[in-house]
Amino acid sequence: MVSVVVHISKDSLVIEPKGRISKFAALKIRMKIPLACIKSVSTAPVPRPKIYRSVRVGGTALPPHFAGRFYSFGTGLIFLALSDRQKCVTLRLHDFVYREVVVQVDDKEKVAEEIRNALL
Repeated sequence: MVSVVVHISKDSLVIEPKGRISKFAALKIRMKIPLACIKSVSTAPVPRPKIYRSVRVGGTALPPHFAGRFYSFGTGLIFLALSDRQKCVTLRLHDFVYREVVVQVDDKEKVAEEIRNALL
């Protein structure tokens, strides 16, 4: 299972894959995103085509487990760390390496609310 932990500081959001296997699969130990780059936060289930019509640029794609950099033809460069499309938080970004970051968390509503509060 691919899942992450999200930490929020005063001016940034840090995403860390849980466990060694998730870190290895994602080819990332952590990702730091400035809060100013976050355009929107969503907890809607991730559409199947977004994942399955993406090209893996670096990382792991063993359905249903996806972790790492992917290129989505409709969106651009995205980062995925998920096993269950229903438990994900999607961040839409601007002025950052990725256009979207989609990560699986334990409590998506709580994490999304924390991020939204930090953006205020």
